[in-house]
Amino acid sequence: MFRLLGFDVRVRTGFIIFLVLIVAIYPGDFGLWLAGSLAGFTLLHELGHAVAARRAGAEASISLDFLAGYTSFKPTRPITRASRALISVAGPATQIGISCAVLAAMGVNPLSLDSVSETDASAAIWWAGPAIGALNLIPVLPLDGGHLAQTGLETFFKERAFRVMAIASLVITAGGGALLMVTGRGRFSIFLFFLLFNQVQLVQLSSPRRTASHPLVRSADAETAAWETGRPGMLEPGQRISPWYEAHRAVIVGDRAHAAAVIIEDLAPDNEPRWALPSAASAAQLRAIVDALPDELPVGNAYSARVLADVLLATGDARRAGEYAAAAFGQHRASPFAGTVARASASLGEFDNAVQWLGAATSTASTEPPNYAAALAVTMDRAPEFEAIRSRPEFQRLRASLVSPAG
Repeated sequence: MFRLLGFDVRVRTGFIIFLVLIVAIYPGDFGLWLAGSLAGFTLLHELGHAVAARRAGAEASISLDFLAGYTSFKPTRPITRASRALISVAGPATQIGISCAVLAAMGVNPLSLDSVSETDASAAIWWAGPAIGALNLIPVLPLDGGHLAQTGLETFFKERAFRVMAIASLVITAGGGALLMVTGRGRFSIFLFFLLFNQVQLVQLSSPRRTASHPLVRSADAETAAWETGRPGMLEPGQRISPWYEAHRAVIVGDRAHAAAVIIEDLAPDNEPRWALPSAASAAQLRAIVDALPDELPVGNAYSARVLADVLLATGDARRAGEYAAAAFGQHRASPFAGTVARASASLGEFDNAVQWLGAATSTASTEPPNYAAALAVTMDRAPEFEAIRSRPEFQRLRASLVSPAG
C-alpha cells in the first residue's frame, strides 16, 4: 500500500498476476508496453474516481486487483445523484483524456487505426487507454457505464433500480457473448466470463429473499475471526466487517483521525448497516477507538447508535453512554436505548433514575416486536449494573410486566 494525492492505494497480488499474464500472452515489446500502460492508466482511471468523490464530499481509497481497479468512497455528507453520476464518469473520462493526450504528444492520431498501429508502444497505449476507457462506459454492471445507468434508473425504480440493472446487465452481457461466438470472435469470451460471473453474484445479491434475510448472523463468524486473528473470515456479497474493526486497524497504525471518521460516517442517518457486532473485541481495543472520537457524537441510524452507546458503557464511560443513549431514545424511541440509559444510571448510583428509564423501556417494548421485550428481560435479569436494585418492588413489577401470559 502507498499513498498518492492523499489516497490510500492498495496493489493486490491479483493485479501483479494479471500484468504477468499480459506479458506471457503477448511476448515481446507489445506485451511489455501493454502491461505498463494497463498499470498506469488503471491507476489514473481510479484516481479520476477518487478525486471526483473527494470533491463531492467523500473519503476515497483505491485497490488494484485482477483484471480491474476499484475505488471505494465513504461519504462525509449526503451525495446527490448528479454527483454520483459524475464520480462514475470521472474514471473513464480521465483514462481516455490522458491517454489521448499521450498519443497526440507521440504524434499519433487516436482516431486512426492505421496511426495507432504504427508502433508497439502506440498500439498498447491505445488499447490500454481510449479503447478500454470507452468499453468501461458500456451500460452494464459492474462497469462505470452500468453504475451511471443505475443512477438514472433510480429516478423511475427507486430502490429496485439495482436489481433491474443487475438483471439487464446479465442479459446484455450474455447476448453480447453469444453474438461474439456466432461471429467468430470467441477469443474475447474469457473477459465476458469474468463479467458474467460478477453479474450472477449481483443478481443473487439483489434478490428480495437475499436482502430480506439479515446479514448479521451470517457475518458474525467473519467478524470474530477478524478480531481474533487479524484476518476476516469469509463474507457473502453485501456483507462487510464492522467499522469498529476498521477503526481498530486505523488506531494500530496511529491514524486516530481516520478511526474517528469511520465511526462517524457509519452513523449517517440514511446508512443501512450490514455488519455484525464487534463482540470479540476487548475492552482495551474498543477504549482506544472511543478515545479517538470527538466530544460531540451524532445519533444517526438506530443500529450504529445502539452499538456506540453499548460500547461507551462497556468501556467504562457510563455518563457519556447514558447521555448518548438518552439522545438516541429521543430520536428513535426504541427500548434498547432506554435500557442502556437505565444501566448507565445504575452504574453511576442514580438508582431512581435507572428505575424510571426501565419504566420507559418496558413501556416502549410493549409496542415493539416480542424479541425486544425478551432482550430487555434478559438485560434486567443479567446486567450487573442492576444488582443493587433487583430487590426493589418497582423493579420487580417492571420485570414481571415483560413476562407473557403463557409464562
